[in-house]
Amino acid sequence: MSLPTHLTANASQLPFFCSSNSLIFYLDDPSSFSQVLTLYNPYDFVVRYKVLCTAPKKYSFAEPQGEIRAQHSVDTIVRLLDTSSSSTNQNVVHKIRVQFFDRRKSQDLIGKRDITCSILSYKPLEQNFDDEPNITGTTRRNRSNTTTTTTTTTNPITVTQQETRDPVVVIILTILGALCAFVLVLPTIPDNENSSFSTRIPSYLHMTTNSKVIASYILGLLTVVLIRR
Repeated sequence: MSLPTHLTANASQLPFFCSSNSLIFYLDDPSSFSQVLTLYNPYDFVVRYKVLCTAPKKYSFAEPQGEIRAQHSVDTIVRLLDTSSSSTNQNVVHKIRVQFFDRRKSQDLIGKRDITCSILSYKPLEQNFDDEPNITGTTRRNRSNTTTTTTTTTNPITVTQQETRDPVVVIILTILGALCAFVLVLPTIPDNENSSFSTRIPSYLHMTTNSKVIASYILGLLTVVLIRR
């Protein structure tokens, strides 16, 4: 792409491009401490570039200046030097400015590009498209606390165990278990209608087989509940 004639008088209007308009560094993720920034030259002449930064002590650049051939690109690695977790180094934003010059006139600025550099405390968790972005990095802790609270309040086993600790409930269950045990020790009504009941125990205290089966089942359930408490 040739230099447009109408821009020769004011070359600063030339647009230049980078691979990203912003870089984000996470203090809890060492893999983010080094990032590649690609600079593009879409024109058919060689340009020179120079990288500047508002916080030069916090960042380093593998190729802070150089040349880009016509219709080519170059990569420069941006490294975060200050990775301390001090309060002054958390949730701050700096700016990188890339200046472009015509190699034939090294003093003439023909374009520039600004890139923001953000240092965040935590890398946010993956979110759904409906979730709002969280640039402060606090989503991880808040979501973890919410999950723990929800699990505790909605667990039916925990609720049942708490209810059985009530002394009144324990007394009722114990009495019910004693009644079931009493039913089991009572004599059973004979299957033969011609058989006579025991003369020592009144006839109304004779239990049917089905009654004893039900009492045995209930007694088993009560035993399990009382043991688990």
